[in-house]
Amino acid sequence: MSTKAKMTFAITTACTVAVVLGVHYQQMSEKEAMRMGIIKDEERQAKKKRQDDNVLELAAQQDLERRMLEEQSVRKP
Repeated sequence: MSTKAKMTFAITTACTVAVVLGVHYQQMSEKEAMRMGIIKDEERQAKKKRQDDNVLELAAQQDLERRMLEEQSVRKP
């Protein structure tokens, strides 16, 4: 095999390995990004649920306070 053929083979092999590794790295990065997106989405949904629960609890407490004030006479100082 001539020197030019060997160099061409070596360069082609190196480029092929680089492309395969690059694609593999890109796939791993995309997979990690998707996993992080799912985790962030779950965190956002949990935060929204806690916020909704807090709003409901506040409304219940305000209703309870209103009913207690209606039942009791409150003296103002």
